[in-house]
Formats: sequence, C-alpha cells, structure tokens
Amino acid sequence: MPRLVARTPTASIAAVLTTLAPAAALAQPEVPDGFTIRRIAPLLDGEPPRMEAIQDPDGFGTGVVTATLSDGVTTFRLVSPSGTISVLGTTLVDGGTFVSRVAFDRAGIFDSPLNATIVSGSEPRPFGNTTRFVTIDRDGTVRERWLEGASSDQTAYNFTITNGQAGNPVGAVLLDADATNGTKLARMDTGYAVSVVDPDSVPASRSDTDVVGMQVDLSGRYGGGVLLADTDNTDSRTAIYELRDVDGGGSYRAIYGPVSWSLRRYGDLALATDGLLAGPSGGLLYVTETLTDEVQTVEPDGTHTTWATGFTDIDALSISPDGQSMYVSDNFGVWLIRQSGIEPGPVVIETSPSVPARSTLTGAPVTSLRIIFNEPVSFDDADVTIIDGDGNPVAFDASGSGSQFMLIGLGAPLDGDAYTVTIADSVRSIATGEALDGDRDGVAGGDAQLIFAHACQADFDGDGELTIFDFLAFQNAFDAGCP
Repeated sequence: MPRLVARTPTASIAAVLTTLAPAAALAQPEVPDGFTIRRIAPLLDGEPPRMEAIQDPDGFGTGVVTATLSDGVTTFRLVSPSGTISVLGTTLVDGGTFVSRVAFDRAGIFDSPLNATIVSGSEPRPFGNTTRFVTIDRDGTVRERWLEGASSDQTAYNFTITNGQAGNPVGAVLLDADATNGTKLARMDTGYAVSVVDPDSVPASRSDTDVVGMQVDLSGRYGGGVLLADTDNTDSRTAIYELRDVDGGGSYRAIYGPVSWSLRRYGDLALATDGLLAGPSGGLLYVTETLTDEVQTVEPDGTHTTWATGFTDIDALSISPDGQSMYVSDNFGVWLIRQSGIEPGPVVIETSPSVPARSTLTGAPVTSLRIIFNEPVSFDDADVTIIDGDGNPVAFDASGSGSQFMLIGLGAPLDGDAYTVTIADSVRSIATGEALDGDRDGVAGGDAQLIFAHACQADFDGDGELTIFDFLAFQNAFDAGCP
C-alpha cells in the first residue's frame, strides 16, 4: 500500500497572486528572431528547479511544474505562462539532497498524474544513498510509492514515463546516476513495482553513466526509444544515447559522443515532438549546455547548433506538449520562450464565493460576486453576461477595472438558483493588452464561464425545492450519525 506523506490544501488567495515585476537589472538571454523570452518566476528555494511543462487545464492547470528541495522539504509548484505561482504539494524528505526528475503522466498510465524522484545522501551531485518515488494528486496529496537504496547499495534514480514502444515497458524506465555500486537499469510497472533489469547497465566502452536528462522520443526521429543526456562524474565524459529494449535487458545507441567534459557538459534535454518550437525540420532535440550557458539543438546525426544564449548557470529544460512553450531554468529563475505573437493572457484564479467543481452555496442569498485575476485587467459591464437557471438575463453592475478584482453587484440575489457568469475575452491585461485566457490553455483568447449555484440549507436532495423528500434525506442522514 502507498504511504500518505503530506497534503497541501488549496493555495490561499495571497499565495496564488504571486506575480513578478519586470527585472530590469537582469541580463536578458538572447533567442532566435521570431521568438520572445520572459522571466516568469524568480529563483525558487535558492536553486534552479527541475521542471515539467504541462497542459492540464481541468486539473493542475497549464504552465510548468517546478520541483525544489530546501531544508528537507520538497515543494512542487505550478508557474503559469503569465507568471502566477501556486503550490501544488509538499513533502518532507529526511536527508533529501535534490530532486532528480519530475514527470507528468500524459497517457494516464498511473493512478497519480505527477511523479518525481527525490535523492537523499551526499553531495556533490549526483551521488546519493537512496531514491524515493513520490506522486502528487490533483488535490495536493503527495504519496511515497517506494524507497530504494542504502549506504551499502547507493541509488540515485532518474526516470521517464514510457508507453511500451521500442521494447520499453508500459510504466517507466529508471536509470541510476550514482557513481558507486554499478549503474542500475530498472523498470517500473503501472502499480509502481520496481524491478532491476541490469545491476550495471552501461553503453559499450563505458564504465559508468550519470544521466541528467531522460525523455521518450515519440517523434521517432531519433529512433523512438528513451533519449538520455549523460554527464558522467566518473570519467568526465558527456554523451547522448538512445535506450531501447529495456524489457529485454536494454541496449544503447550513441547519438553523440562520448566527449570530454572540457568540450560539452549537459544539464538536461527535451524533445519537441510537434508544434511550433519543433521548427521546419519536425521534432527536434534540445539540450542545456552548462559550459556555455546555452540551449542547443541536436540533430539525429549528433550535430549541435546554438539556439539560445545568455543564461546564468543554466540547468533544466522542458517543452509543452503542444510544442508552443519552452521553459528554461537558471540561477535567476524560470524563463518562458515562445514564438512572437503567442502571448499568455490574464486568467481567473479564484472567486468569492468559491465555486469549485460541482459545489453548491448554501445559507443566506448571495448579493455580490468577486472574480480574481492573476494580474490587473480592464473591463466594463459589456464584457460580462449573467443568466439564471432558466436562461433569463440577471441585472448586475461590475466594478474594479484596472485592478485584479472584478466586483459584481447582483440586481437579483442568487437564491435557490444557478447563475452562469460569462466573462468575455474582450477583458484585457493592463500590462500587455493581451486578451483574457478564459479556457486556461496558456494562450490569450477564450471566454471564461463560471457557474454559481445556491440552495436552501434545508434542500437536502439538491433539487432546488423543499419537499417531503428533503425531510426523508435529513432523517436518513440523522439515522446514519451524520446530521
């Protein structure tokens, strides 16, 4: 059985409203013509985070998940394209040293969508005694699924989620980055059970590897297996491999290298399977180069080309599933790179009264509503429509334009009814002029629709009326011991 480790409640309004003012003193990295770059988060917990770009508008949200470890606490946050930062979950890790990988399960292989490995033990990286695998549910529950390794059998697992192609499992492939006791290659099934495939799995002519980046090549352009970025601490060599047939013991094919650390030293890799960042040549592999603080592209024949420069202690890299957003972490925080003209718009981050999915307000009639945005916006009454449960318009007055708050005074109080509030994407960001991102896909445009439902406290069956059935529902609840 999985062990419940910690749970973080929904972030407070104050926490969710964390945004960034422009940082004029920062050196601005350079990106190719036709792209723009913005810093969307400061340095979190004193270190560049491990990252995973996600598009989960009905769950965690859209943006990049960051994972950091400080004072024994691992914190998972979502940074939206607009720069809103919210905590997704936290967990205590005794002796924790660093987060090796965070990965989102887009295929729905596991019962928790967000997964991470956390290494405990000695520095410098990547040495470690133990690796724990944790999952984060959409309600903030963090669960420890397993713990591997000990001082006599050290383990520092990196991993990627795999879907069964190229002879790799449906589940995950794990590769040990510790310098002692071999380089364990393991597989994990959909029930989080881990089995070691090879206690010392290395490519031909190598005595050790220390993988810093892993991702499945869904494009097939690099062979269709698991792509590995290796920056080895034992022989000071750097390489890129394709890993296949893990279920049959594992086989490696060199895409680039190995070469000396003095020539290259990777920090991470990411693959744009499709979408705008893939460029005219289709899916492209990107790496962070820590010697030169660059993002580089890598062709299937191993050719490297500088793509973006000017970072400071560059580290992690992730690309959104649609290929439209690249996220880079360095010693100044998290940077977002997009093609010019694809900008994030303001989003609704909270309402008062709160309207989580399928909730119903009870108690006194509601006379006003408050909509909270992640940044100041401009609007007027023409940008809002409200209808009742029968589709009739509800009179209202909206105020607060120029701030992060839209206060709606209702002409007819919400009482035993459901009001649908539609906020048009004619609402604009004060700072950028971009339209409201009502569908929360990370790109400006799209109306937001919010449903506020109210029921009398005595309406136990929730049908909007007070009948004998409400009395029976109350009696059954009372008899059950939960009045």
